[in-house]
Amino acid sequence: MTKIPLKAITVTYTRTLQFIPTEEMNDEWSIDPSQEAFESYALCELFDVICNDVRGNGDPMPYTVIQQIDWDEDEE
Repeated sequence: MTKIPLKAITVTYTRTLQFIPTEEMNDEWSIDPSQEAFESYALCELFDVICNDVRGNGDPMPYTVIQQIDWDEDEE
């Protein structure tokens, strides 16, 4: 395989989302709510929004695969 020199790139994504815990949210969880679980939920939601934003704009870089990894499943 031929090695080619690669230049560094910077990716900046700006998005502000606010997550407010609700009683309905607590009812939907299969575990007792905690701050750590709520933060994990918020990050998963943010990653979903980012993926949907990028995919919804006509896939600007078709050679790039965008996927979200569920780390909880990999730990088992």
